[in-house]
Amino acid sequence: MKVGVIADIHSNQTAFRACVDYMVNAGCEEFLLLGDFISDTAGARQTMELLYELMEQFPCHVLRGNREEYMIEQRKIREKEEEEKFWLANSASGNLLYTYRQLTERDLDFFESLPITFRYEKEGYPAFTCCHGSPVNTRELLQLDSDRTKEVLEEIDTDYLLAAHTHFPGISRYQGKTYMNTGSCGIAIGDPGYAHAIILESGQNEWKPEFLRIPYDSNQVILDIFTSGLYDMAPWFLNNNLHILLTGTDLTPELVNLAAKLQEENDMGAKRWPHIEEKYFAQAADSLKIPDYTFLRYIRPAVKEDTGKILELYHSMIGGAAGWNEYYPGIDTIESDLSRNALFVMENEDGELLASISIDADEAVDSLKCWNQTLLPGAELARLCIRKEYQNKKLARMMMAYAMNVLRKQGKRSVHILVHEGHEVAMRAYMHLGYEKVGECSLYDMRFVCMERAL
Repeated sequence: MKVGVIADIHSNQTAFRACVDYMVNAGCEEFLLLGDFISDTAGARQTMELLYELMEQFPCHVLRGNREEYMIEQRKIREKEEEEKFWLANSASGNLLYTYRQLTERDLDFFESLPITFRYEKEGYPAFTCCHGSPVNTRELLQLDSDRTKEVLEEIDTDYLLAAHTHFPGISRYQGKTYMNTGSCGIAIGDPGYAHAIILESGQNEWKPEFLRIPYDSNQVILDIFTSGLYDMAPWFLNNNLHILLTGTDLTPELVNLAAKLQEENDMGAKRWPHIEEKYFAQAADSLKIPDYTFLRYIRPAVKEDTGKILELYHSMIGGAAGWNEYYPGIDTIESDLSRNALFVMENEDGELLASISIDADEAVDSLKCWNQTLLPGAELARLCIRKEYQNKKLARMMMAYAMNVLRKQGKRSVHILVHEGHEVAMRAYMHLGYEKVGECSLYDMRFVCMERAL
């Protein structure tokens, strides 16, 4: 028997659908759904519809997380007309307000009906204690091997504990009992572009977990954040969420706490959450090096009509450290990239082309012996180009992240880059993004440094 376990979807219906499809194809007969279905990305409504659909098709055991509790509490606040506690369209609570507006009374009643823990058992197999945070508190973090986790394992009357909330998947054992954490389906920490979940398979008087990393179209999730209006309701909180989706680095507690601290230190009026001004979130984000990802909304696949602008952008880089000239990259290169749907551009609101990047198809590069054979299949990213006046604004990182998400969706396991020998600025930038130097090569009468990173 196989049981699918999903938690911390956070309105990411794209990742949720990818997990469900994978699990159904793998033969899962039941599902354990461990809370935090909504908030933080744009698909709350679609997530709820998929959740109800799943419950109609399969036996599902569902509990609520802290995000569902926030929604329940906000409804009670609004029923009591406690206006000072109403969520606002700002980075303190705009994300929650957006989500709340997507929900129906049915959704809120459903959340309120859910337990915060349940016992899952099948005849002939050990029982599970299931929860979101802990069996007594949806907001409690049970980290692997922590003292508190060991205390909970001692307290429960089952041999297995299954929880979520930390966004860190894994397994630990203590005094004959086993703790498993699902990780996050919707906003995985440390693993951008992948949804985390578990399949439990029954064995001989035990449950064997398969920890999943399922690729999904995170570029679509990012686009939805902008087109839905969610980003505009909570810009700096969403910059933080985009930072997680793109890099895997979660600075949420630090951002929120620092913004509140800055306001307390600088505003003698002592306004309280959620009445935190955007300028303090901006200052906190700057201190934590969370970029302003506004330009992400303008990245898209290139089309034939962009050819002239792309060529002009390429020509503006002639004479630089990359070694480009009036012949390369040229029209033939652009047309080849367009024919493979492998060229992506960023433009501003005025239609000016700011950046481009390509997924190359070069057999000479692919066949180099320096690439890690355990990370195949891989693909080469090439012709990353940022208009000079827009350099040093994190645009290169955004273009790279977008292209890497495309490669994850294609099932690639690694990224390859050739850096023109002597281009030290580019090498340092790529190393900062997690690339490693794995070799050197001579191609097309030039010397290159070969760099690689896992996806």
